[in-house]
Amino acid sequence: MYVATTVFTPLEYGCVGLSEEEAESRHPSIQDSIEVYHAFYKLLEFTVAERCQHVVCERDGGQRILGLHFTSSNAGEVTQGFAMGFQCGATLTHLTETVVIHPTCAEELTKVNVSKRSGLDATVTGC
Repeated sequence: MYVATTVFTPLEYGCVGLSEEEAESRHPSIQDSIEVYHAFYKLLEFTVAERCQHVVCERDGGQRILGLHFTSSNAGEVTQGFAMGFQCGATLTHLTETVVIHPTCAEELTKVNVSKRSGLDATVTGC
């Protein structure tokens, strides 16, 4: 389940774990127990284009991460790095409390704090 996958194109896509839809279909009795955190941001290298990321995690308890999806340059390396954390039971708290190497695109994953369910704007503003 935690095999990292990447599409190597000029704008890379990487994922590990379940998508939101897969998490809901595998666990229909706990559909309300899944939370998706997401953000839209602009990379320094591509200031014209927006990038997207989202983290699928359990809503209750320790908020164990079920999946991570990332569209950006270097998505392959970023996804590979986070895949090991999922093997070890990484949670949203582990992710958001990670000390980042600035500026890198992986840093953006540590700043997810808007859930899809909230309906709030997920556009990242500033550093």
